[in-house]
Amino acid sequence: MKINLAWLLLPVLLIMSSGCATGPQRNPVPFHLMPEANVPGMGPIRYWGDEIPRDVVAEFRRTLPYMPRLAESPPENGKPIVNLLAISSGGNEGAFAAGLLVGWTQTGRRPRFEVVTGVSAGALIAPFAFLGPAYDRQLVTMWTRYSTRDLIIKMPLTAMFGGSALADTGPLAELIAHYVDRPFLDNIAAEYRKGRILLIGTTNLDAQRPVVWNMTQIAASRHPQAVTLFRQVILASASIPGIFPPVHIRVEARGESREEMHVDGGTTQKVFIAPLQLRLHMLDPLYSAPPQFRIFVINNARMAPEWEAPKDESRAIAERSLRTLSKSQGAGDLIRLYLLAKRDGAEFNLAFIPSDFRARSHEPFDREYMRALFDVGFVQGRAGDRWFPAPPEVMGTDMTARRRPHMTLNGCSPMPPLHHTICKYRQQ
Repeated sequence: MKINLAWLLLPVLLIMSSGCATGPQRNPVPFHLMPEANVPGMGPIRYWGDEIPRDVVAEFRRTLPYMPRLAESPPENGKPIVNLLAISSGGNEGAFAAGLLVGWTQTGRRPRFEVVTGVSAGALIAPFAFLGPAYDRQLVTMWTRYSTRDLIIKMPLTAMFGGSALADTGPLAELIAHYVDRPFLDNIAAEYRKGRILLIGTTNLDAQRPVVWNMTQIAASRHPQAVTLFRQVILASASIPGIFPPVHIRVEARGESREEMHVDGGTTQKVFIAPLQLRLHMLDPLYSAPPQFRIFVINNARMAPEWEAPKDESRAIAERSLRTLSKSQGAGDLIRLYLLAKRDGAEFNLAFIPSDFRARSHEPFDREYMRALFDVGFVQGRAGDRWFPAPPEVMGTDMTARRRPHMTLNGCSPMPPLHHTICKYRQQ
């Protein structure tokens, strides 16, 4: 996401205001009680994203009471197929993943995913991707209709007076609530009972650790706060620290009500499937036979270096450095996933924003930019064969230089009916 330069003054503003303002008090979970903290009445709905239990199979059976066996797709060459989809962070560049999924549907070859994970922008997409093509139109609307003023309220002076962010995400929370209601959760829960899993990552800022939430378990819960928590986790995963407010999630530890601070899952991992300590075939006893895993990763970012000469001033240097840091972290997360796949004999498939898409975003949720990027993703998904078998660093070639067909922002070339729907909307 391209962030306005003025927003990068947050650390300075906080330092200036630290002597005269304090933020609201909360009751965090002490370090020694973190292993015991849980959302009361919900059961085992989350785990640390950087560790695995000693007995993985036993823990799965304990924490997934609805699933004696994990879901699988029809076998090939005598092996069940397990499709896993991971959707990365990326701010308004999540429009790429949304477009790719919708375009993929048009091929008639989009698989059912047994596991779907999402972080940040990916968290906003993952529930709809999990429920399948029937929810494509919601993705079209979410990623082509709204703009910054529809989703956040800028409050650049708030931090000077002890505020936690430069913007209020109330409108974004309302948008999530519009789509995420009890019937929506019931649909997800029905898939959970078939053995499918939806996971979303946040960052516990107190612990400096990734947290993975089993959204399907939350959906299956009949707890009166299940819908609220489901919405909170999605919003937390997309809450850029300092820019958007953190989400405070109430938990219980030793009978006392506490509060955890959760922010953007991309702070700790921009895309995930499982910790490296987990060998995928540890899960074989949970399938009818040892499966063939197929991992699909949609990276909502350009992966090639992008030349740009920033001004020799602190704000421009800070912005350029943060973008570079984010790109480097994302590349590292992809290599980690690739190594996991290769070690465990899984098929690895990667899609990312092509380097010849040169449009620039001028605000946090730039509608024209998102529409253009949605179209790029749509064409790439509709092509059906634009997946790469490894990240660029591993391939040792400039994969991003390969040309891909593009649709223009203002013109509508002959495409399937759904694209005509997009064009018709854009011409209104």
